[in-house]
Order: sequence, then structure tokens, then C-alpha cells
Amino acid sequence: MTTHKEYLKTWSGTCHFTSKERFSSLNAAAKQVVPSSAAEIIVDENTISYQHSTTKKEVASDNTLPTPGNKDPGKGEREKKSESKDNKA
Repeated sequence: MTTHKEYLKTWSGTCHFTSKERFSSLNAAAKQVVPSSAAEIIVDENTISYQHSTTKKEVASDNTLPTPGNKDPGKGEREKKSESKDNKA
């Protein structure tokens, strides 16, 4: 019996986008900090740029993507990946 392995490649980058969402009142619109999953997000394809990619093997294939607008992107925790090294002899 052969085992099927899947590989996941993820690209990280930046782009400009416009998000549109309708609200029932000005007050409700003013309270919304980030677009919700009901928002229409339009990506400007001319501004897409890729910084790096990563590849992982043996990943689960649940075929789900996160819904945009579930959390404030400015409140995420960041982890320092490497320390700077001094070039002293």
C-alpha cells in the first residue's frame, strides 16, 4: 500500500486592495474596525508582489481557507525568528 503525501507551498507578499461593506447605520459602520466576512474585497492585481515562499511536506488536505476579517490584523503576536550575530574576530 502506498501512502500519498501532499506538499503545501505558501507565498507571502503584499498588495493593495479595496474593501466594501454595507451597514444599516453610520454608528455601526464607525464601530467596525476591520472588514467582516460579509465585505467584498477587491485586490488590485497590478500591485501584487511576492517576498518569499515556504514549502511544507505531509500536510492535511482539508481544503479550507481562512475567512478575511475574522480578527484585527494589527493585533497579532509576532515571533522573532533569528538573533543578530556580531562579526567579531
